[in-house]
Amino acid sequence: MDLHEQIREALELQAIEADGPGAAQVLQSAILEHTGIAVGDALLDAAAVALRRMVLETEETMVAPELMTRLALDGAVPEDRIELLLTTMTMAAATAGGIRPSVEALIGGEGLEDSMFGLWLGLLTIVRVVAMALDMTEAELVEDVLVALEP
Repeated sequence: MDLHEQIREALELQAIEADGPGAAQVLQSAILEHTGIAVGDALLDAAAVALRRMVLETEETMVAPELMTRLALDGAVPEDRIELLLTTMTMAAATAGGIRPSVEALIGGEGLEDSMFGLWLGLLTIVRVVAMALDMTEAELVEDVLVALEP
């Protein structure tokens, strides 16, 4: 299956059908078929599109320490994953700005499983924050992002 189609399916399962385990299975298949680096790059691309849209339409930026504190306090992200989330969201922001950080380096430092978890969590967090900033549903934003990324 094409990587774009797998990312689409995983995002639709997660954002529209609230099927996290199903999304995880699709991502695992994508990693086996295309490599963790390719999947990580695709997740960064999706997050970058959402961030670019938010900045273009609202001229807002996220203040990372404030957002991370809020996510930790809300219990949305386990305390031990905040640093990884900050790293992956910063990678997405750099990608949005035109500089793609190395997913391979992230995998080398964090391991494949933690890196994929962080990149997926980063994408989902960005989708949620951007959807709120743009006053749209996560499903609507996911569709817009996927259309923008179509090959």
